[in-house]
Order: sequence, then structure tokens, then C-alpha cells
Amino acid sequence: MSITSVFKNSWGITKITFNVMKEDTELIWYPILASIFSVLFILILLVPTLIVSLLAGEAQVFGFFEYLAFFAIYFGLAFIGTFFNVCVVYTAKKRFAGGDAKFMESLKFAFSKIHLIALWSLLAASVGLLLRGLESMARKSKGIGSIVIHILRSVLSLAWAIITIFVVPAMVYDDLTPFKAIKKSISVLKKTWGESLVRHFGLGAIQGAITAAIIFPALIVGALMFLTGNIIGLGFLFLFVVILVVLVGMVFTVANAIFNTALYEYASTGNIPAGYSKDIMTYAFIEKKKKA
Repeated sequence: MSITSVFKNSWGITKITFNVMKEDTELIWYPILASIFSVLFILILLVPTLIVSLLAGEAQVFGFFEYLAFFAIYFGLAFIGTFFNVCVVYTAKKRFAGGDAKFMESLKFAFSKIHLIALWSLLAASVGLLLRGLESMARKSKGIGSIVIHILRSVLSLAWAIITIFVVPAMVYDDLTPFKAIKKSISVLKKTWGESLVRHFGLGAIQGAITAAIIFPALIVGALMFLTGNIIGLGFLFLFVVILVVLVGMVFTVANAIFNTALYEYASTGNIPAGYSKDIMTYAFIEKKKKA
């Protein structure tokens, strides 16, 4: 399949996903709330963490508290992100079934899965801490050892991101615990492996194109402002661009979650989610051919 064909099909998927988003405009509030609560959470942890780092004194002692702080941060951010992602997936699930989940209904559902979200966050935080440890080892190592550890960390990080892509839909649809959700995610992934990765390339390419359309003109205008000494204007331009890029990221975060939900539903039930077509689902779900 050519790059042009891949991009064309992926653009078609993106348009359909955005049409689904238009039916539930409150979806965009979930990543916004996730961002707000994440910032507040980091600020709440920042002060005691700084105090501990000042009181610890010895580097060895600080190392323990440092990893403890990182674990708390990973857990908190994973919990917040997963909670609001559950809201997105539940809203999409209801829309695909012809329903209309209201904002408070989705929040209530997420609270009903709080135990699963907490367990998943513990696992995600543990993996995050492991990857952090490998990163620290890589920095301390020298030569080939450092390169090998860096490669290992990158491979593990990518593998984790891939095999857990359908974990939240598995929690929402099937009420699965973290390890069972990962097993289910891998099962779904086996049906979507190649095309699912293509789909991510497509969404990423479109998001990248939009981001580039924001940044490149801003760089030109910013350069002119800098040359003319308009520093205040340059500051406002930078802030404006950052806000736009963040908003684009939030929109595509929701779009990815919605299409992941559509893929999961089709793989699990065989039903074509409302708003999508049989052709789109067939393109996205080409099962691997069995060996003779």
C-alpha cells in the first residue's frame, strides 16, 4: 500500500472520527479537565518534594525519596489521565450504540470503575518507575553499555505503549482488571496489528500537518518581530502558538480514544460502530492470514 493511499484512508478515518466528536462536543472537556487536574496535582506535590530534597542532604537518601516522588507523580498522572479517558471511551461506547451519554453520566460511570482505574494506575506507575530506572542507569553507564540500556528502554517503552492501547476500552466494555485488560488488548491487537499502526501514522501525520501549519508561519512572524525589537509581541505570539498546539493535541487525544473504542467494539462484537462504515472497519481490521 502506497503512502498516498495510506494517508487517504487514514484521512477518511479521521474525518469520520471528528464527525462522531461533533455529536458529543462535551468530549473535549475531558482532556481539558485532565490537564487542569494534572497541573494542580504536580503543584501540590512540588512543595513537599522540594522540602524533602532540601532536608535529605545525602545523595543516597535523596535517591530513595526521589524515586518515591516519581512513583507518586506517575501514579497520580496515570490515575487522572485514565479516569478522564474512561469518560471518553464510555461516551463513545454509548454513541456507537445509538445513545447519548451526558457529561455527568460519564463521570458517574468513571467513578464506578475507580477501583480498576486505581489498580491500572499502580501498574502503569510501576512500569514508569522501571523505565525511569533504566534511563538513570543509561546516564550513569558509559560506552556500549549506555547505548544498549538506552535501546532497551526505548524498545520496552514502545512495546508497553503498543500492547496497552486497548486497555481502557477493555475496562469500560468488559470490566477487566489490569492484567486481564492487557491480555484482551493484545488479543485485539493481533487482529489490528499492521493496520492499527498505519492508522496511528495517519492520525499523527494529520496532527503533524496541522501543527506545522501553526508553527511555521509563527516562526516567520516571530523572526520579523525579533528583528524589529517587538519583544512583547513575540511573547504574546509564543503564548498563542503554545495554546493552539496544546488544543490540537487535546482534540487528537480524544480522536485517538474514540477510534480505539471503535476498533475495540468491532473486534469484540463484530458490530460496526455508529458513524463508521463497513469499508472503514474492513480497512482498519484486516486479520492476519493463517499459515497453511
